[in-house]
Amino acid sequence: MPVAADNVQATARIGTWNVEWPAPDSERGIRVAAALNAPDCDIVCVTDGCADILPAGGHTIDGGPDCSYSHEETRRNVLVWSKQPWAAVDIGDSGALPGRGLVAGITLTALGPLTVVGVCIPWRDAHVRSGRKDRSQWQEHEAWLAGFESLPYRHAKRRTVVLGDFNQRVPRRSQPKGVHAALLHAFEGFSFATAGDLEGAPGRALDHIAHTPDMAPAGGIGLWPREDCHDNRLSSHFGVWGDFAFGTTGMRPARWA
Repeated sequence: MPVAADNVQATARIGTWNVEWPAPDSERGIRVAAALNAPDCDIVCVTDGCADILPAGGHTIDGGPDCSYSHEETRRNVLVWSKQPWAAVDIGDSGALPGRGLVAGITLTALGPLTVVGVCIPWRDAHVRSGRKDRSQWQEHEAWLAGFESLPYRHAKRRTVVLGDFNQRVPRRSQPKGVHAALLHAFEGFSFATAGDLEGAPGRALDHIAHTPDMAPAGGIGLWPREDCHDNRLSSHFGVWGDFAFGTTGMRPARWA
């Protein structure tokens, strides 16, 4: 585990990316795996992916497939990876969340023990025209947010990061006001390091890193792009990563509308 030198601020590098189901042995899968490895993150959350594209070595929490959709056996809607082992592992099987879409654990970083919660909040059309086909737009999304409110992570005050595909932009763009209000209420007390217009991003993020008030970004937010430098497609999402330290956050909390 890295240890900060004297007078050097301790940081943990944390990132998340919805990689949109690349087969690990495909050309796109190989490109995505290389991109994930490049920033040398301490913690990575991958959504709509598989374990084989994560960095080599390290330790993975795998919550298993979303049984409400018929996917290939290796597909996962959320995984979290750390350079260090995990403790207090939660694979989101409490029944509180539709489609699960959550894994969590505690891992050691240069900041000390850190609770990491990886999420994949259902998109607006989950089970509307595919899957069970028994939902209206945003219904599954709002049900997930309501379920999250019953979990202990909702009330975290320190040393906690929630990251993954939130399937909403912060602040809102086109999503309904009530749906956005439900997101902000579910994450009240957290700050979104990835809110607003990020430098170099093609738009506002759907993939987010939210954190408790005792943490703050130690610099800018880096991006995993939608295309590589040769214009080869990587994902429809751009991913986000950054260095985080303990200290007073300069970001606005989740009540920011």
